[in-house]
Amino acid sequence: MNVGLIGCGGIANLHMKVFKSIEKVNVLGVCDLNLDRAKTVAHTFGIDRVFTDYWDLLKLNLDLVDICTPVSTHAKIACDVAESAPAVLVEKPMAIDVKGCEKMMETMRKHGTKLCVGHNQIFLPSIRKAKAMIDKGDYDLLSFKTSQKESFELLKSYRLAADWMVAPAQRGIIWEVCCHLAYLQLHFLPDIKEVYAVGGKTKYPVYDNFAVLLRTDTDRFGIIDLSWLPRETEIVYEICDSKGKRMQIYRDFDYLFENSAPPPHTTSGVWKSFIADERRVLKKWAKFGLNYIQKRKTIPHLRLISSYIKSIEDDQQPPISLEEGKNTIHLLECIEKSLNEHQPIAVSIEKPSI
Repeated sequence: MNVGLIGCGGIANLHMKVFKSIEKVNVLGVCDLNLDRAKTVAHTFGIDRVFTDYWDLLKLNLDLVDICTPVSTHAKIACDVAESAPAVLVEKPMAIDVKGCEKMMETMRKHGTKLCVGHNQIFLPSIRKAKAMIDKGDYDLLSFKTSQKESFELLKSYRLAADWMVAPAQRGIIWEVCCHLAYLQLHFLPDIKEVYAVGGKTKYPVYDNFAVLLRTDTDRFGIIDLSWLPRETEIVYEICDSKGKRMQIYRDFDYLFENSAPPPHTTSGVWKSFIADERRVLKKWAKFGLNYIQKRKTIPHLRLISSYIKSIEDDQQPPISLEEGKNTIHLLECIEKSLNEHQPIAVSIEKPSI
C-alpha cells in the first residue's frame, strides 16, 4: 500500500513509526509547508520524495493519504485529497466545525473515498478491557469521568505542544485535547443529550480550564475535567457502576485497576489502605516501565492504522466512522457554546452507520 503524508509536525513522527512497522506499507513521500521540517522527517524515516505543496505529492500513485496538519486545514485538504486518492486518514479532530465535517462527508461519498479519523484511544488495551467488562455486564455503568490536567508550557518544552494549539483560530484546548475525552465519552455514553460546562480563559486566549457535566436519557452521566494550567500531569479516567464499584485508568501508564481499598476509619483500615495504595503505585510504575522498554506508545496508533488498512483492503467500514468524527465535533461545539452562554446545551447525536 502506497502512502503519502501531509504535515510533518510532532504527531507525524508517531504515524511514520507505525507505517514503517507495517510490512505492506510503503511511504512514497512527505509534505510540509516548512521544507526543513519535511526534510527532517524524510531523512529520519528514509523517504526519498519531499514536497511543500500537497498537490505535487498527490501526483504520486497513492492508496492512502495521511493528514497531520492543524485542524483548521483538515476539511479543505481532505476534500482535495479525495479527488485523487481512494483513502484518507486525518488526525483528530475531524474538522474545525460540523459544517467542515459535513463537507468532508459529502465529498468522500461523491468520490467513493474512505476516511478514518485518528481517534486512537479506544485502542488502548486498558480502554478496550474496560469497555468489554461493561458490554459483558460485569459493570453496570453509572458514570464515566475523564480528567486530564497538564502544563501547556511544559508540553511545549518537550515539543509535545505548539503555540498554534492555543490560538483562537484553532479553537484551543477544546479541539486539541477535549476531542479525545469527548470521543471517549461518546464511546461509553452514546446517548448523551445535554451538556453544561463551566470554566474560563485563565492564562490563554482560549478556554484553558473547565469542567463539563454530560447528561444522558437515563441515570448515567459523564464528567470532563480539563486544564492546561497545573504543573503536574494527571490523566485519569474513572468508571463507576450502580453497585459502588469503581475502576480507574491511568492513560499514560495504560493501567486499569479497581479501587477497593477499605476506608481508613480504624488502625487496621489505615494500614490496609496504605498497603493498597503502595501496591497500586508499584504496579502503575512497573506497567509504565514495561511499556517504555517495549516501546508500546505506538500501540493505539498501530491498532487504529492497521485496522483501517485492513478495512480498505476488505472494502469495509473504517474503524472510526464519519458519523463518529462528526458527533465528536458536535459535542465539542456544544461544550464551547455552553461555556460561552453559561447554560445547558442540548446535544443531538447521529447514529453511526453500520
